[in-house]
Amino acid sequence: MDYMGMTQEEVQKDIERMQRELQERLEKMTPEERAAAEAKAQQAMREDDAALQKLIEDATKVAADVSSGAATKPKFCGNCGAPAGTGNFCEFCGRPLS
Repeated sequence: MDYMGMTQEEVQKDIERMQRELQERLEKMTPEERAAAEAKAQQAMREDDAALQKLIEDATKVAADVSSGAATKPKFCGNCGAPAGTGNFCEFCGRPLS
């Protein structure tokens, strides 16, 4: 959903609408369906937490490399954010890695 250009009040109303819709869907589910949906949501949260932890670790390593002077080449493309790889150009967008 695109929230650009929406007021805070419009966003809040949209959130409330989505919460009502979710509640209605939950009320129609059997206990087994609810348990399966909850398990799926918990798995997605664990995966998100792991991905976030990896990002934090990568950022910490980059910060340590920069502060120690070990970072002579960017680790990520400044244009598209893809991993920089070993070449002088981004493997994804082709921009020079400077």
